[in-house]
Amino acid sequence: MAKMIITAALTGGEPVHKGMTPYVPSSPEEIAEETYKCWEAGASIVHLHAKDPVTGKPAADPNPYFKQYAKLIRDRCDIIINMTTGGARPTTGEKLDEMVKERCGLGAEMMSLNMGTINLWTPPYENVFMNEIPRIRRWVGYMYEAGVKPELEFYDTGMINATKMLVKDGVLREPLHVQFVMVGTTGWSPTPKALMYGVEQINPSWTWSVCSLGRTQLPMGAFAMTLGGHVRVGFEDNIYIRHGELAKSNADLVKRIVTIAEALNIEVAKPDEARKMLGLPKP
Repeated sequence: MAKMIITAALTGGEPVHKGMTPYVPSSPEEIAEETYKCWEAGASIVHLHAKDPVTGKPAADPNPYFKQYAKLIRDRCDIIINMTTGGARPTTGEKLDEMVKERCGLGAEMMSLNMGTINLWTPPYENVFMNEIPRIRRWVGYMYEAGVKPELEFYDTGMINATKMLVKDGVLREPLHVQFVMVGTTGWSPTPKALMYGVEQINPSWTWSVCSLGRTQLPMGAFAMTLGGHVRVGFEDNIYIRHGELAKSNADLVKRIVTIAEALNIEVAKPDEARKMLGLPKP
């Protein structure tokens, strides 16, 4: 069985902030230190959102923070840096395009890209997360031009079909790396049956990962690794180490998934091994 790649998603976009848990890293220094701890624990990828250093809520001007994160992290370790194009968006239209294009040059090796539009999965369920196909085409172009590999986020079956269409059109270059985002409510149900169906729909040459919210993070991650998939953990998706007890570090969640992998005799990939698996050059 191939080695397993662990992604640590440290902070998330809108939902996770200091008001929910005092342990969420928010300042550039806290995020860099938390990344280092996750790398030590076994994570090969760090997934980043930009946070206000005081409140932990989304930063009003994200890109300067992303630039700081990348520099501080690279000074500490060789983890793969993955920056979001989703989460909180402080602008729209052409300005959003410009912001994402600039972000592609701020030190990321990978960037997440939601592969379609979806009703938001958090209360009060009143808004829509927009990602139209023309926008996806543009952003993929920005990433490839900057030498950044897209991580394609799937919230439902239609996004798999859209991805296949964009491969056929020459927009996306195989092999791809994709992630099943099992949010429940408006997207994939976090069940083994749903994940198995999704995996059956993708090209066997694609690498894939799973992230799941709250109490489903651990069981869905454990199930994914038995299928040969990779796993994302972290405060973006779950802030608890066990029922009613806040995790004190993202590294605690990484260590827990490493323990399960070891029990299953699944080796955890180091960053350079993950780069080789994902087709990434050394930084």
